[in-house]
Amino acid sequence: MKRIFRNLFAVLLLLSLSKSAMAQNVPIILDFTNRKVSADGLSWTFDLEAKADAGYVGPNNNGWAGFNIRLDLLLPQGVTILGGTGSGNTSFTTGTVGVQTLVPGSPPLGQSELGLTLERNNETDLNTSSFVRLATFTINFSGPVNQGDPATPRPNAIAAGSSWTNLANDPPLNPIGLRRPFQMAQSFALPVKLLSFDAAKEGNAINLAWATTEETNSDRFDVQRSGNGKEWNTIETVAAKGESKQQVEYSAVDSDPLEGNNLYRLHMIDKDGTSAYSRIRTVKFEGVATYMYPNPVSDELTIKAVDWSKVMKVEIVSSNGKKVYSSEKPSPNVNVKNLRNGVYLVRLTNTNGSETTHKIVVNN
Repeated sequence: MKRIFRNLFAVLLLLSLSKSAMAQNVPIILDFTNRKVSADGLSWTFDLEAKADAGYVGPNNNGWAGFNIRLDLLLPQGVTILGGTGSGNTSFTTGTVGVQTLVPGSPPLGQSELGLTLERNNETDLNTSSFVRLATFTINFSGPVNQGDPATPRPNAIAAGSSWTNLANDPPLNPIGLRRPFQMAQSFALPVKLLSFDAAKEGNAINLAWATTEETNSDRFDVQRSGNGKEWNTIETVAAKGESKQQVEYSAVDSDPLEGNNLYRLHMIDKDGTSAYSRIRTVKFEGVATYMYPNPVSDELTIKAVDWSKVMKVEIVSSNGKKVYSSEKPSPNVNVKNLRNGVYLVRLTNTNGSETTHKIVVNN
């Protein structure tokens, strides 16, 4: 008889807990935004945003008190997660924000596990009308990650999955939803999968070419250049394909490279603000002339060179291909008074054999 009562009590307790869970088992919807990979590929930064789903009640004992978010990352062979840091938005999260490299459960074979934790004290609670930023995380890697390496959130409200707890801790685990199932229900990728990025000198310009094998929600590529690797300027913006599962090729031209080393990288930007940087490519450019003035010219043409000792020859060619001036002991000042009005090409040859051509207009 006692055994029957014990079994009956267990059934009633289970039913009671099930009803409680059904009453409060309301998802909180998460979004991972502003995902950025560092230029060297060694760190990944993103914001965690959240919104309460319909039926969420707060701020009271039903409001959220903590998050445990588990993700599985597919990284290049030999690359591991070193750890990371988190910083809470003080309007919503002043409790502990942390990153863990060991979490309950096991990731799929060949993948690495990652845990994110957040705790709320008594700050403003979530609402059901808009997303708010809870925290910003930075994850550090032992080696460069590839653009497009996926990170898959575990959505299950179990110890090995992702969940939130309320202030009353009853039920202990509540489910987490994802804002963008088309991107994140299975996985969300670090920005576009870059197959190649190359830079090569051709004449007085530098050609840049790159290719992607996969794009989702991509917006544009900012081609950036630097002379020292610290200060970067965007020299051209190229629109992205946007959505693609096939190889797509792109190109750009730097028609006015710097004297000496030119460092190039791609800033790859998605429509939601997610961005990443490519590897850096370096091209050494020993240009002959920086510019010529005045243009149009009526009397004397001045050739401005960074290092005039590298200029071996100066030639001027008319529009019909006739050479009207040539000097193998060039001067930076060329008299053009005797030239007919029209368009001419000024060709400069430097000591290493490279050539630079500029167009001028003579108007006497």
